[in-house]
Amino acid sequence: MTAPATAQTFEPRSRPPFRERVMALAGRGGYREPGMGGGDRPTVPPDHMIAAALSFGRSDPGDVGPDVALAMVTGRIGEAQAVRVLRWLGGVLAGDRTASVRRLRPFTGHVALYALNAVVRGWQVPPAPEGVAAKDWGEAVLFACLLLEQSAEDALALAARRWRAES
Repeated sequence: MTAPATAQTFEPRSRPPFRERVMALAGRGGYREPGMGGGDRPTVPPDHMIAAALSFGRSDPGDVGPDVALAMVTGRIGEAQAVRVLRWLGGVLAGDRTASVRRLRPFTGHVALYALNAVVRGWQVPPAPEGVAAKDWGEAVLFACLLLEQSAEDALALAARRWRAES
C-alpha cells in the first residue's frame, strides 16, 4: 500500500502570492520554507508595518497603488482611501476607449465599486444590470479588477526597488 499524495507547501521555483511578497517587504516572512517567517519587531502591528513598507511605493501624491495593495493584503479599506481609489478607477474607466467600457460609461461608478469589492473583499460581482450585455459587463469589471491589481503590483515593485536602494 502506498502513502497518499499530499500537496507540497513549498515548490522550489514558484512565485509567492501577492500577500506573501508584501509581508516579506514589511519584514515578516511567509513560511514558505522551514526557518522562514517571524520578524524582529513583534510589538508593531502587522498592518502598520505593511503600510510603512508600502509608503515607499507611492510614485506621486495622486498614486493609489499603495492604498490598493494595503487593502488587498488586509482585506479592508478605509473610507477615505476607498473614495480616492474609486475616483481614480472611475476616471480611468471613463477615459478608456475600449468598446465594451465605452458602452458602459453610465455604469462606470458601479463597475468601479464592484471591482474594488471583488479585489479587496473577495465579494462576488452581481449580474449585469437590465439592458446591459453580460459580455460587456464582464469585460468592464474584469478590466477594472486588472487595473486595480496592476496598480498594487506596481506599488509593490516600486517600494521594493526603493527599499533595496536605501539598504
